[in-house]
Amino acid sequence: MTTSTLTRVERIDYTNHIGTELPGLQLLDLDDAGIAEIQQLVAERGVLFFRNQEMTLDQQVELGRRMGKLHTHPAAKGPEGYPEVLLVHTDANSKYTAGEAWHTDVSCEEEPPALSMLRVEVVPPIGGDTLWSSQYAIFDLLSEPMKEFVLARDALHTSEAAYTGKYGMNEIKTPSAIHPMVRTHPATGRKALYVNSGFTTRIKGVTRRESDALLKMLFDHIAYEVECQVRFRWEANSVALWDNRCAQHYASWDYFPETRTGYRVTTIGERPFLDS
Repeated sequence: MTTSTLTRVERIDYTNHIGTELPGLQLLDLDDAGIAEIQQLVAERGVLFFRNQEMTLDQQVELGRRMGKLHTHPAAKGPEGYPEVLLVHTDANSKYTAGEAWHTDVSCEEEPPALSMLRVEVVPPIGGDTLWSSQYAIFDLLSEPMKEFVLARDALHTSEAAYTGKYGMNEIKTPSAIHPMVRTHPATGRKALYVNSGFTTRIKGVTRRESDALLKMLFDHIAYEVECQVRFRWEANSVALWDNRCAQHYASWDYFPETRTGYRVTTIGERPFLDS
């Protein structure tokens, strides 16, 4: 694949702000230039969708490595022999499903994930969609006074609430980190809101009551601004590739007691920063 090939591939933009499907493109056929184009496109569009992507777990891991150094989840264990793989599985015996809240992956780390690639093998007969929200658009929709406030603040991201009682663990020591509430994406230069209901627990420099109220407002802003969102209906062997630096996602668990099974690999990103 040459650097000009991606422009000739069919492209379906799901919304103005976020989400693009590339029908007919096979990820395993990409050369290095094609991988670089995909990484740039997902930085711009937030999430990309690919269907009919048959691959082994080894092939998925190798594909992920071509996009960056792979992340190992701080709480969940991967399938035996695959420490960098997160099994995403829910069935009739499950007490919860991974991702059932608006979040960006593992933002509690000092260098949180950049790209996440989820490949779903087993889909329920109905339901099981995933939604994504553009944090570029979410930031742009804030009022000017609120933009000034979040641009000047950092927030604490912690992990106990997200992981305790899950992954077979009741007491775990997992990371926490302080990040700017707005981050600059290194590939696009655009600003994205960087707080999420899964991990962000406190705005620095304000009282607890003020922090709780402001975070609730921002979380509601993310949840209810539907024009910033896209919804994807999974099929067997579909792949979604998203950029955690500019998109959040939410997995809908509306298919109980049916089964959904997938595998996720994630690349390590840079420490979040905000350009002046």
